[in-house]
Amino acid sequence: MNCREAHGSLNILHVLRTPVGGLFRHVVDLARGQSARGHRVGLIADSTTGGSDAEATLSALSTGLALAITRIPMSRHLSPADVAAVAHVTRRAAAAAADVIHLHGAKGGAYARLAGTKNAIRVYTPHGGSLHYGWTSALGLSYLAAERVLMRRTDLFLFESAYGRDAFKAKVGRPSALVSVVHNGVTKPDFQPMATAREATDLVFIGELGCSRRSMC
Repeated sequence: MNCREAHGSLNILHVLRTPVGGLFRHVVDLARGQSARGHRVGLIADSTTGGSDAEATLSALSTGLALAITRIPMSRHLSPADVAAVAHVTRRAAAAAADVIHLHGAKGGAYARLAGTKNAIRVYTPHGGSLHYGWTSALGLSYLAAERVLMRRTDLFLFESAYGRDAFKAKVGRPSALVSVVHNGVTKPDFQPMATAREATDLVFIGELGCSRRSMC
């Protein structure tokens, strides 16, 4: 049956590039939740981005992760440094005897699916990533073509929204692997009331969240 005989603790490795924003929050929540359920969890992230906030969050997170956190340089676009990053993911996956490698974003997804991780289940959550591009640009052509190739090296696609799933199918294609939508959750601390500062300022934002229709074409 494998995967720790479908019971007990799993060795789970999360791979992402930039430790900022909603993607980072998603990974942190997952890592904490999985660790609390008795799984052995580790994380790989870029070392050149994130700043002091990411450092503080990762430092606090690391105390509860059995498989530790490692950070290496990861470029946003294609770079010779990608070779070293793929090798690092391969070594970490082997050292951790990873049962599951959860890939987040375009770069995290590429590194882990190019790495030698044949004994692990490869789970991919795009979080936008390559889907922000179209086939009509040079970058979009290269990224979306890569997504089509790497789709064959993916065991499970987990989307945080139906919109992301549908955008992937429209731009990249319909995966032959398992596909599921798992919405991001919230935790008890998110509902804790916040004290209002005496000199607080109210801000109003008027705009559009997410990608425009044109950018998703």
